[in-house]
Amino acid sequence: MLAAEKWYAYQKDYQKYGLDMRPVEKKKIRERVEKDAAISVKDKFRLLVLMVALGALFAGFVAATAYGAKIQYNINTIQAKSDEVQGEIENLNVKIKSATNIQTIEEMALAMGMVYPKLTEYVYIDGGTEEPVQDFALALMEQAYN
Repeated sequence: MLAAEKWYAYQKDYQKYGLDMRPVEKKKIRERVEKDAAISVKDKFRLLVLMVALGALFAGFVAATAYGAKIQYNINTIQAKSDEVQGEIENLNVKIKSATNIQTIEEMALAMGMVYPKLTEYVYIDGGTEEPVQDFALALMEQAYN
């Protein structure tokens, strides 16, 4: 067999297994022409529009970030005022509790000239009756002056 015939026989055997033994032609590298290297007016316009759109997008990001920072500053300011008012409320509650303390009231009453009643000045209400007293103030006054 000749070399060429052997080659075609080998090629048919390899094609059974999915291999192609034909020599691959090298593609020609296309050389750039000066015309291809230049950017057309249409491409320049597209690049300009793209750059303007990206600039607007990034300017929007900056504006959104600044707006968010302003809102956060307002929230922090209001929170600080709220904490201050809450502190004042707690201070006032403490003052109220200390002013309504029974010992404080007793000291203030004694300072104004009030005195404790003597044993003869006590009034006892008879609690032996089954029915409740209708007018407690009237019953107390009757017992006090009788």
